[in-house]
Amino acid sequence: MIFRVFKSSDGLFEWVDVQRPTPEEYQMLVETYQLHPAAVKDCLAPLHLPKIEKMGEVLFLIIRVHDQTANNTADTVQQLTNKVAIFLSNRFIITIHRAGEPFLLQLREQWQERQADSNIAEYLFNQLIDKAIETFASALETATNHLDELEKVIFIKPKDHEIIYQMYTLKRRSSVFRRILFLTHEVIGKYAKLTSRQDPFTQDLIDSIGFFSFLAEELHENVTALLNLHLALSSHRTNDIMRFLTIFSVFFMPLTFIVGVYGMNFEYMPELKMPYGYLMTWIGMSLAVSVIYLWFKHKKWL
Repeated sequence: MIFRVFKSSDGLFEWVDVQRPTPEEYQMLVETYQLHPAAVKDCLAPLHLPKIEKMGEVLFLIIRVHDQTANNTADTVQQLTNKVAIFLSNRFIITIHRAGEPFLLQLREQWQERQADSNIAEYLFNQLIDKAIETFASALETATNHLDELEKVIFIKPKDHEIIYQMYTLKRRSSVFRRILFLTHEVIGKYAKLTSRQDPFTQDLIDSIGFFSFLAEELHENVTALLNLHLALSSHRTNDIMRFLTIFSVFFMPLTFIVGVYGMNFEYMPELKMPYGYLMTWIGMSLAVSVIYLWFKHKKWL
């Protein structure tokens, strides 16, 4: 476990940042800061989604931040995000996480400048949530740029199965972003109600999360629309092929009929004895094909 404690200048407030604690170390935190055991159980669940609960004088929150090390094929909540548990009271704020989050390093650097502020608790919490949400900014931008590239390629390489896989992965990623940001927006909205906070900083925080949630929703809708477009193009190409095969077979239907009739081995077939029977057969077949062709052109099927 990596355990860091930062105290305010007056000693009345402290920030405890804990990384990769064991169950035994969780229990130590419970006993030291009188945390609710049920919250510890939630901390141990790796797939817990954003939530907020009031446990006595302590607010317990779970948020998820974008994992900057996630690869291009990651498309699940666990692969794309990391969980951060937060305990908030008038005396302390405790952050618990397994991965080393860069935004927490930035906050630790800012702490040295703001530790003397009287509203250090509010400032730290607002900055914590704000920077956690900002971790999705680069991910959403990258996903949007990737979508733009796929929009160009889909018309150039419509049969490339790799494009379909990339679109499907992008859709799943956008779905994860949308879900996490939507839940986080609800969490902070509930936080504002529980604490009766209507200050501009909290409202800006809600607006910021709402903006990123909107971007994730827009990305998801655009990916879905692109997938539907690809399916429509594939269906159109299939219809073109079927139309070509149908037209091809229709042209040969009368020819097959004529050849089949005169290919029968009946002894008495007057046409077979005619001097120009062979020529007339060819003229008849050519005429049948011409009529079909003119009819198709009239119907604008060709």
